[in-house]
Amino acid sequence: MERLSPFFKYYSICLTSLLVSGCIIVNTPGFYNGYKKLSDEEKKSVVLLKDDDSISQLKKDTTIYAINGKQLKNCLAANDTSVVYLWGPRCSSVSCILISSCQDYCTQRSYKLYVVADYYDIEMMNAQNKANTPLLIANHIYYNRYYAGKLNSAFTSDLLNGTTLRGREQYNRFLFFKGDEFIFSKSNLF
Repeated sequence: MERLSPFFKYYSICLTSLLVSGCIIVNTPGFYNGYKKLSDEEKKSVVLLKDDDSISQLKKDTTIYAINGKQLKNCLAANDTSVVYLWGPRCSSVSCILISSCQDYCTQRSYKLYVVADYYDIEMMNAQNKANTPLLIANHIYYNRYYAGKLNSAFTSDLLNGTTLRGREQYNRFLFFKGDEFIFSKSNLF
């Protein structure tokens, strides 16, 4: 029996490490969309739009609008060129820039900017809400998903109307449109 003891110790340590690291990942912002963790007061700042509501006339304020990709695609049709920034509130990648910097980039080029948050982080959303358009997020009720990765993938699929981003392109945060036609994506604006 003693011969199994070192193996059992090693196996136990590995299993425990996996379980603990799994708990850390689950509680990391962005793993889930975060709606369930919002306080009742914070939920008052979120408007879950109905499937057929138009977003073209939404007013820019502190409200966060939960929409589906088709609603945004329909809204893009009214613009010559638009940029959709898939924004991670606590993202530290070089491709994640301040919303104000993205808005400046778009303003200089006469592009319309739409910011779609990856997940709820009310503190960062309020601090960064500097776009000329309302802050948007994928509607978890419409897609029946709370896991941020799957929710945002379903949203992007609707937005791109069947166009599939391949390889590293699927991680790009900036989507460019001419009217409602997807043109290309970029990982970095600068």
